[in-house]
Amino acid sequence: MSFKIEGLDQLSKALGHAARDKKRYNQLRYDVGKKHLQNCAAEVPVSSGRLRASFKRELYKGQKEWILFVDPGETIEVGTKVWYARMVEDGHKLVKVTRKKMKNGRIRRTKKNLGFVPGTHFFKRALEKTNRDIPEMVDDFIREIGKEAGFDVS
Repeated sequence: MSFKIEGLDQLSKALGHAARDKKRYNQLRYDVGKKHLQNCAAEVPVSSGRLRASFKRELYKGQKEWILFVDPGETIEVGTKVWYARMVEDGHKLVKVTRKKMKNGRIRRTKKNLGFVPGTHFFKRALEKTNRDIPEMVDDFIREIGKEAGFDVS
């Protein structure tokens, strides 16, 4: 007994072609990066708003302070250029610096450690949210490829 399925090769080729579409795959990666920036903006504490604005991809004094880079390999680089972001994330020492002019004209600086400001770990929480969002984004991506290849993906 033998049988023949017609059109299977065409469907296989169509699915393979759609899956190799690098432009669409890079768009998925870019969308994951944008989603992570949105999650960071939602999690970051607000004092002046500069750090949150950097994650919302808003300019600060005419300067771009966010990082969203999809490299040709498999890496997505997402973050901010705001100098104090790491201190908000991880915490930092609270130090009081005093200056006193000496009799010889030199200035003497003394530092006094006042404690530690704990970090808020907003980036870590945002990454956990993004990791929960990725499977749904990938499912949508695969569904889109399947539709293009002619499969019923409802």
